[in-house]
Amino acid sequence: MLDLYNKLHGSGASGSSMDGHDPYPNFHSDTLETQMPQLNSSDVIMSFVNHVHKIHFLRHERDRTFYFDFGEVSPLETVTGAELRLYRTKSKHSQRSYRIEVYMIKQGQDLEDKILMPETNYTLTPDYEGWVLMNVTHSAESWTIFPTSNMGLFLKVIDLSSGKEVGPERAGIVGRKGEPDKQAFLVCFFKMSQQLHIRRTRSTHPQMDSRTAVSRREDHHWSWRRTRRYVRPVCRRKTMHVDFRDLGWRTWIIAPEGYSAYYCDGECIFPLGLNMNATNHAIVQLLVHTVKSQGIPKPCCAPTELSGISVLYFDDNANVILKKYRNMIVQACGCH
Repeated sequence: MLDLYNKLHGSGASGSSMDGHDPYPNFHSDTLETQMPQLNSSDVIMSFVNHVHKIHFLRHERDRTFYFDFGEVSPLETVTGAELRLYRTKSKHSQRSYRIEVYMIKQGQDLEDKILMPETNYTLTPDYEGWVLMNVTHSAESWTIFPTSNMGLFLKVIDLSSGKEVGPERAGIVGRKGEPDKQAFLVCFFKMSQQLHIRRTRSTHPQMDSRTAVSRREDHHWSWRRTRRYVRPVCRRKTMHVDFRDLGWRTWIIAPEGYSAYYCDGECIFPLGLNMNATNHAIVQLLVHTVKSQGIPKPCCAPTELSGISVLYFDDNANVILKKYRNMIVQACGCH
């Protein structure tokens, strides 16, 4: 997941990471490639730990079965992709080719009856070592829509030289007794299905010229105010760095350590130039304030353009989540 975070933040046109190296040097995949369009189009990327030990009917074949708890998945999220990630190491049998077949386990007519529905398959080439990405989007979609249908995944490995089914360990697939950082896990890409999209429309009327809307007397009054000893700076963007450690969030946020959020500060004073990104309402409000300063406040300096950041963090179930949070960075300020 940290590789995904680095790929999302550090890639340029070439898709390389921040340090200039490809974060995916050892990936084989059947159909679902983890490319930038997939990352950029996702609102949430969540990893799931294999909890097969919690399911009684799957325990006897742990290295062939996988169970991922979708209890934390929001009903507002739509699956756009899902990958079962298996690690393959070199072994004395790695000179052969194997076909990996993944099945979705479904309930049969009675409790003891389990049906295997084909999900995907992939052919392992000889001597390959690294992560294998299996497209299990259909299963993840089913579990999201019908949570009670989640009975896990089943893995079959076929030795192509003999045509016989063999254990995953024979093909070099790391099982539950293997290295912790090479255990199988699931990565899901989600898109929020109900988002509030606000489209700013350009005004059909020309922006009012506040300079011509006040009398010479009022203009003189503002000129006098500008000659005071202290005049608060005009509305603009200022620097503000957020350090998650200072907020006590570093215990659950993996990356980033912090970010530049910026903020808006300053006066909305006459005349409101184009550089202040003032709305027509702000211009009218300032004119009314000039005439009736006791009753109507001046317009406020506020963000007019915001952008988001991606945060990698742990949820309450120790799953690692990469999520895009909108409207976190001030890009521009104006008078509202």
